[in-house]
Amino acid sequence: MKKITSFLCFLILAVVSAFYFNSCRTVKDIPEDLTAPQLLQRGQSFYDAADYKTAEAYFLATLDRYGDNTDTYIEAKYELAHLYIKTKNYDKARAALEEVLEIYDYAPAGSLPAAYKKLAQIEMEKIPNRSVEE
Repeated sequence: MKKITSFLCFLILAVVSAFYFNSCRTVKDIPEDLTAPQLLQRGQSFYDAADYKTAEAYFLATLDRYGDNTDTYIEAKYELAHLYIKTKNYDKARAALEEVLEIYDYAPAGSLPAAYKKLAQIEMEKIPNRSVEE
C-alpha cells in the first residue's frame, strides 16, 4: 500500500510539474529577418493553433519592428485586439480597438485601408459592456 501511495504522489507531482513548466514556457526567439507580413502571418498561424501566447509575441514584434508604418501598425493592433477578445482580455482589446479607431479619426480620408476600421468597429461590438457597478 505504501508503494502505491508513493507512486500516486510521484505521478501527481509529475503531471502537475509538466503542466506548470509547459504553461510557463518562453516564446522562442523570433527571427530578426522576418518581414512585417511574415510576422503577421506567423502570428495568425499561432492564433489559429490556439497558441495565443506565441501569437501575441509575433503581433507585438510586428509593432516593435515595423510600427512606424501606419498600415502595419493598424493591422498588428487589430490582430492583438482580436486575440484579446478571444482570450477574454477585454480591457486590452478595448484599448487596442480604440487606438485603431482613433488613428482613423485623424487620418486623411482614404489614406488608410478601410477594412480595418470596419473590422475594429465589429470587434468593439463583441466586447461586453461593463455595468455601472463595476
